[in-house]
Amino acid sequence: MELDPGSEQPIRRGRAGGILGLSSAALLFASFRWVHHWSPLTGAIVAGWGLATVGALVVSVWSLRTSRASRRFAKLGIALTLVSLVALTVSGALYAAGIDTAGECGGG
Repeated sequence: MELDPGSEQPIRRGRAGGILGLSSAALLFASFRWVHHWSPLTGAIVAGWGLATVGALVVSVWSLRTSRASRRFAKLGIALTLVSLVALTVSGALYAAGIDTAGECGGG
């Protein structure tokens, strides 16, 4: 019996959503660690975090809407995306309230 190559795609999508969610969480942690340095590295970390977060959300939702395969990974991707969005919202609210979430390092 020959397998249809298209049948593997939904499993890969769910796993990709989970991996992007994990990447988003790792880059979120790295951005908290490096935010006070304000260097090109920090910009790259934050840009990568944003791309991973959006990618995790899009791929995970797409996987959940189109397939029942690999749902746990897709749900993990959505959960970690929500963690990133909550962190962004809380940091923005604290900054608007006058609290410097970057810390008192001053850069460097």
